[in-house]
Amino acid sequence: MKGLRAKRVRTVQEGTLIATVDIGVANNTGYCTTLDGRSTKSFRFDNTKEGFEKFWCMTIASKNRFGCDEVLVGYESTGPYAEPLVHYLANKQVNIVQVNPMHTKKMKEVNDNSPLKTDDKDPRVIADIIRLGRALTIVVPEGDAASLRRLNNARERHVGEQTAFLNQLQQLVFLIFPEFKKVLKDMKGKTAQHILKRYTLPERIGTLSKEALGEEMRKRSMGKFGIKEAESLIGLARGTVGIKELGRRGQVSTYDKLRDTLIGQERE
Repeated sequence: MKGLRAKRVRTVQEGTLIATVDIGVANNTGYCTTLDGRSTKSFRFDNTKEGFEKFWCMTIASKNRFGCDEVLVGYESTGPYAEPLVHYLANKQVNIVQVNPMHTKKMKEVNDNSPLKTDDKDPRVIADIIRLGRALTIVVPEGDAASLRRLNNARERHVGEQTAFLNQLQQLVFLIFPEFKKVLKDMKGKTAQHILKRYTLPERIGTLSKEALGEEMRKRSMGKFGIKEAESLIGLARGTVGIKELGRRGQVSTYDKLRDTLIGQERE
């Protein structure tokens, strides 16, 4: 995979048209300029085949108008939203680069003392960053490499979402039954998930017998927990300092949804 590493574009050759794009979900803003400052007005185009063809036609027209020899297309890193355009351009005679969003923000502050985003301003700022040699080439993977990248990105998003759900669940459990983790420290464990799903509230746990709960915990934990832990959990549930004021119903409802989502993700 050595050949797939991105490289910094430190200089832009004379005779190069710099075509930049501010990527959006529904539509994008394009802009064409040269090293000596000749430029077009910003223009909009959709994330459709017709929109991409409009961008390409505007780019070629600007290349011919300014007498450029080659085209460099640049955009701000925006996750997956730029991928359709990048794949469209992959078969064109262009070099494609991307810039860091942090560089874009800092450059806007330098230019007009404002980091605010405007569609017309952003592609011009991206062009300025490229002129300064702060862009990176991009690699468009194909075949197995493309599939592997997408699977890896999907996994990273899934892990991030799962972590966020777990954090929210732990916060709500702390509000309702803060002593719960004294007995069951791993909220993702099968035993903890079973008790949270079946009993939900400390009041329900407090009504159980230590023998019945102990047997459930023993089966779920494959012998790791038993009657001793059940007795401790029941005692803590009966004397919990968890909140019981108005609004608890809404908190419990949210807690149920988070718990069910987390359990569903664990099963996938």
